[in-house]
Amino acid sequence: MKIYIKKWAHNAKLPTRSHIDDAGYDCYIRCFKKPVLKGGNNQLVELNVDEYTLKPLERIGCPLGFGTAIPVGYYAAVVPRSGNALWKGLSIVNTPGTIDAGYRNEWMAIVVNLSNDDVIIRKHEKICQFIIRKLPETELIEVADLSESDRGLGGFGSTGKN
Repeated sequence: MKIYIKKWAHNAKLPTRSHIDDAGYDCYIRCFKKPVLKGGNNQLVELNVDEYTLKPLERIGCPLGFGTAIPVGYYAAVVPRSGNALWKGLSIVNTPGTIDAGYRNEWMAIVVNLSNDDVIIRKHEKICQFIIRKLPETELIEVADLSESDRGLGGFGSTGKN
């Protein structure tokens, strides 16, 4: 499968795989964008810094410096890197982030610090990875009733005891 990719900035680093059989492509931070409320509107403000100190539970937008044309019938799942999760407590807020086949803008990871410590992240650092997934053909069919199951209406821990 071929996926067309475009650099979004001259200094952007395109995704890489360390091994040919790796499922994920590592993505690198191009810059930082802070979510702010200005005049009643949500905006992303690009910060003119080479590194950013992410406070506990704080989140920051990390544009990744590329856009893609993913083939119809597939999508990309943006997920955390296991090393960042284990050693730094970093995750992707909306994991997995979903990049649809028709999306053509620059990709961005929304990074959150789930640790109790400040974490410094830097431009061109590996921050997340993406995995290409097949999109199954589906159709939603409205019905008056659903078939019975052993679980029934149980949820939120109903299948076991704490």
